[in-house]
Amino acid sequence: MCFVACGAFASDISGRIVLKKNLDRKSISAAVYNLRGIAVETAPSFQKQGALNHTAVWLEASGAESSAPPTTAKMQQLGRRFQPDVLVVPVGSTVEFPNLDPIFHNIFSLSRSQTFDLGYYAEGKSRTVTFARPGIVQVYCHIHANMYGVVIVAPTVWFGLPDLNGSFSFSGVPAGEYRLAVWQRSAGLFRKKLQVSNSGTIHVDVTLPEERDE
Repeated sequence: MCFVACGAFASDISGRIVLKKNLDRKSISAAVYNLRGIAVETAPSFQKQGALNHTAVWLEASGAESSAPPTTAKMQQLGRRFQPDVLVVPVGSTVEFPNLDPIFHNIFSLSRSQTFDLGYYAEGKSRTVTFARPGIVQVYCHIHANMYGVVIVAPTVWFGLPDLNGSFSFSGVPAGEYRLAVWQRSAGLFRKKLQVSNSGTIHVDVTLPEERDE
Protein backbone atom coordinates (compact mmCIF):
# COMPACT_ATOMS: atom_id res chain seq x y z
CA MET A 1 0.00 0.00 0.00
CA CYS A 2 1.30 3.45 -0.92
CA PHE A 3 0.92 6.66 1.09
CA VAL A 4 1.88 9.93 -0.61
CA ALA A 5 2.96 13.45 0.36
CA CYS A 6 4.77 16.21 -1.50
CA GLY A 7 8.18 17.75 -0.86
CA ALA A 8 10.75 19.76 -2.85
CA PHE A 9 13.51 17.34 -1.86
CA ALA A 10 12.00 14.01 -1.05
CA SER A 11 12.57 10.29 -1.08
CA ASP A 12 10.44 7.20 -1.20
CA ILE A 13 10.33 4.54 1.50
CA SER A 14 9.32 0.99 0.76
CA GLY A 15 9.39 -2.02 3.02
CA ARG A 16 7.87 -5.23 4.20
CA ILE A 17 6.72 -6.45 7.58
CA VAL A 18 7.72 -10.05 8.23
CA LEU A 19 6.35 -12.21 11.02
CA LYS A 20 8.67 -14.91 12.35
CA LYS A 21 5.81 -17.35 12.57
CA ASN A 22 2.18 -17.43 11.53
CA LEU A 23 0.37 -15.67 14.32
CA ASP A 24 -2.97 -16.44 12.66
CA ARG A 25 -2.73 -20.16 13.35
CA LYS A 26 -3.81 -19.92 16.96
CA SER A 27 -6.03 -17.80 19.12
CA ILE A 28 -4.23 -14.81 20.61
CA SER A 29 -5.39 -13.12 23.78
CA ALA A 30 -5.34 -9.34 23.90
CA ALA A 31 -4.96 -7.49 27.19
CA VAL A 32 -8.32 -6.44 28.61
CA TYR A 33 -9.43 -4.47 31.64
CA ASN A 34 -11.14 -6.40 34.41
CA LEU A 35 -13.62 -3.77 35.55
CA ARG A 36 -16.97 -3.81 37.36
CA GLY A 37 -16.68 -7.52 38.14
CA ILE A 38 -16.75 -8.55 34.47
CA ALA A 39 -14.89 -11.79 33.79
CA VAL A 40 -11.98 -11.51 31.36
CA GLU A 41 -12.46 -13.75 28.35
CA THR A 42 -10.26 -14.84 25.47
CA ALA A 43 -10.13 -12.45 22.51
CA PRO A 44 -11.44 -13.59 19.11
CA SER A 45 -9.17 -15.81 17.03
CA PHE A 46 -7.15 -14.32 14.15
CA GLN A 47 -7.62 -17.50 12.12
CA LYS A 48 -9.96 -16.07 9.50
CA GLN A 49 -8.48 -12.56 9.31
CA GLY A 50 -4.74 -13.14 9.51
CA ALA A 51 -2.14 -11.49 11.73
CA LEU A 52 -1.07 -8.94 9.11
CA ASN A 53 -4.64 -7.63 9.06
CA HIS A 54 -3.98 -6.58 12.65
CA THR A 55 -0.89 -4.53 11.78
CA ALA A 56 -0.38 -0.80 11.20
CA VAL A 57 2.62 1.23 10.05
CA TRP A 58 3.40 4.94 10.16
CA LEU A 59 6.22 7.50 10.26
CA GLU A 60 7.08 9.72 13.20
CA ALA A 61 9.07 12.90 12.50
CA SER A 62 11.86 14.07 14.81
CA GLY A 63 11.04 17.73 14.23
CA ALA A 64 7.76 19.54 13.70
CA GLU A 65 5.11 17.00 12.79
CA SER A 66 2.76 17.59 9.87
CA SER A 67 -0.42 15.55 10.04
CA ALA A 68 -2.96 14.84 7.32
CA PRO A 69 -6.35 16.60 7.32
CA PRO A 70 -8.79 15.07 9.82
CA THR A 71 -11.25 12.50 8.53
CA THR A 72 -14.31 10.64 9.77
CA ALA A 73 -14.00 6.88 10.20
CA LYS A 74 -16.23 4.15 11.58
CA MET A 75 -15.65 1.24 13.97
CA GLN A 76 -18.95 -0.59 14.24
CA GLN A 77 -20.09 -3.17 16.77
CA LEU A 78 -21.38 -6.28 15.02
CA GLY A 79 -21.46 -9.88 16.22
CA ARG A 80 -20.03 -8.73 19.56
CA ARG A 81 -16.86 -7.61 17.79
CA PHE A 82 -15.43 -4.36 16.51
CA GLN A 83 -15.44 -4.21 12.71
CA PRO A 84 -12.86 -3.19 11.71
CA ASP A 85 -10.90 -3.78 14.90
CA VAL A 86 -7.87 -1.75 13.71
CA LEU A 87 -8.20 1.82 12.44
CA VAL A 88 -5.46 4.31 11.54
CA VAL A 89 -6.54 7.95 11.31
CA PRO A 90 -4.87 11.40 11.29
CA VAL A 91 -4.80 13.64 14.36
CA GLY A 92 -8.10 15.47 14.83
CA SER A 93 -10.18 12.76 13.18
CA THR A 94 -13.57 11.63 14.44
CA VAL A 95 -14.48 7.96 14.80
CA GLU A 96 -18.08 6.80 14.92
CA PHE A 97 -19.00 3.75 17.04
CA PRO A 98 -22.41 2.54 15.77
CA ASN A 99 -24.09 -0.40 17.50
CA LEU A 100 -25.46 -2.89 14.95
CA ASP A 101 -26.08 -5.65 17.51
CA PRO A 102 -29.54 -6.33 19.04
CA ILE A 103 -27.98 -5.83 22.49
CA PHE A 104 -26.47 -2.99 24.49
CA HIS A 105 -22.77 -2.05 24.35
CA ASN A 106 -20.72 0.37 26.42
CA ILE A 107 -17.55 1.40 24.58
CA PHE A 108 -14.64 2.88 26.52
CA SER A 109 -10.87 3.43 26.61
CA LEU A 110 -8.39 4.03 29.41
CA SER A 111 -5.48 4.72 27.06
CA ARG A 112 -3.05 7.48 27.95
CA SER A 113 -3.55 9.48 24.76
CA GLN A 114 -7.37 9.31 24.88
CA THR A 115 -9.73 8.36 27.68
CA PHE A 116 -13.48 8.08 27.10
CA ASP A 117 -16.60 6.18 28.15
CA LEU A 118 -19.55 6.30 25.73
CA GLY A 119 -22.11 4.85 28.13
CA TYR A 120 -24.69 2.17 27.38
CA TYR A 121 -26.53 2.42 24.07
CA ALA A 122 -28.78 0.11 22.08
CA GLU A 123 -28.97 -1.22 18.52
CA GLY A 124 -29.22 1.51 15.90
CA LYS A 125 -27.59 4.12 18.12
CA SER A 126 -24.10 5.57 17.65
CA ARG A 127 -21.54 7.60 19.56
CA THR A 128 -18.53 9.57 18.30
CA VAL A 129 -15.07 10.40 19.63
CA THR A 130 -12.64 13.01 18.27
CA PHE A 131 -8.96 12.09 18.66
CA ALA A 132 -6.94 15.24 19.29
CA ARG A 133 -3.55 13.68 20.08
CA PRO A 134 -1.39 11.05 18.36
CA GLY A 135 -1.13 7.70 20.06
CA ILE A 136 -2.44 4.15 20.31
CA VAL A 137 -5.95 4.02 21.75
CA GLN A 138 -7.16 0.61 22.90
CA VAL A 139 -10.94 0.25 22.83
CA TYR A 140 -13.09 -2.15 24.90
CA CYS A 141 -16.67 -2.84 25.90
CA HIS A 142 -17.68 -2.83 29.58
CA ILE A 143 -20.31 -5.51 28.92
CA HIS A 144 -18.40 -7.89 26.64
CA ALA A 145 -14.82 -8.41 27.81
CA ASN A 146 -13.82 -10.23 24.62
CA MET A 147 -14.37 -7.11 22.48
CA TYR A 148 -11.11 -5.37 21.63
CA GLY A 149 -10.22 -2.76 19.03
CA VAL A 150 -7.44 -0.24 18.41
CA VAL A 151 -7.52 3.29 16.99
CA ILE A 152 -4.05 4.49 16.00
CA VAL A 153 -3.86 8.27 15.67
CA ALA A 154 -0.97 9.03 13.32
CA PRO A 155 1.20 12.15 13.82
CA THR A 156 2.23 12.57 10.15
CA VAL A 157 0.76 12.16 6.66
CA TRP A 158 2.50 8.78 6.23
CA PHE A 159 0.42 6.01 7.76
CA GLY A 160 -1.78 3.06 6.93
CA LEU A 161 -2.15 -0.72 6.85
CA PRO A 162 0.23 -3.03 4.96
CA ASP A 163 -1.07 -5.25 2.18
CA LEU A 164 -1.66 -8.98 2.57
CA ASN A 165 2.05 -9.66 1.98
CA GLY A 166 3.11 -7.14 4.61
CA SER A 167 4.36 -4.62 2.01
CA PHE A 168 4.03 -0.86 2.41
CA SER A 169 5.44 2.30 0.83
CA PHE A 170 5.55 6.03 1.56
CA SER A 171 6.16 8.54 -1.24
CA GLY A 172 7.44 12.11 -1.08
CA VAL A 173 9.11 11.95 2.33
CA PRO A 174 11.27 15.08 2.85
CA ALA A 175 14.87 14.68 3.96
CA GLY A 176 15.35 14.33 7.68
CA GLU A 177 15.27 11.96 10.63
CA TYR A 178 12.25 9.76 11.19
CA ARG A 179 11.11 6.75 13.15
CA LEU A 180 9.25 3.99 11.40
CA ALA A 181 6.60 2.69 13.79
CA VAL A 182 4.96 -0.72 13.41
CA TRP A 183 2.19 -1.98 15.65
CA GLN A 184 0.94 -5.57 15.58
CA ARG A 185 -1.83 -6.75 17.85
CA SER A 186 0.08 -9.62 19.44
CA ALA A 187 3.70 -8.45 19.04
CA GLY A 188 3.09 -4.86 20.20
CA LEU A 189 4.81 -1.62 19.11
CA PHE A 190 8.24 -1.44 17.45
CA ARG A 191 10.17 1.58 16.18
CA LYS A 192 13.13 1.87 13.81
CA LYS A 193 15.21 5.00 13.13
CA LEU A 194 15.43 6.16 9.51
CA GLN A 195 17.63 8.82 7.91
CA VAL A 196 15.96 10.08 4.73
CA SER A 197 18.06 11.80 2.06
CA ASN A 198 17.02 14.38 -0.52
CA SER A 199 16.20 11.79 -3.18
CA GLY A 200 16.14 8.11 -3.93
CA THR A 201 14.41 5.12 -2.39
CA ILE A 202 14.96 3.60 1.03
CA HIS A 203 14.02 -0.03 1.56
CA VAL A 204 13.46 -1.29 5.06
CA ASP A 205 12.23 -4.65 6.34
CA VAL A 206 10.77 -5.06 9.80
CA THR A 207 10.80 -8.53 11.34
CA LEU A 208 8.52 -8.92 14.31
CA PRO A 209 9.57 -11.41 16.98
CA GLU A 210 7.73 -14.59 17.72
CA GLU A 211 4.76 -14.47 19.99
CA ARG A 212 5.68 -15.18 23.60
CA ASP A 213 4.52 -18.51 24.96
CA GLU A 214 2.46 -18.17 28.14
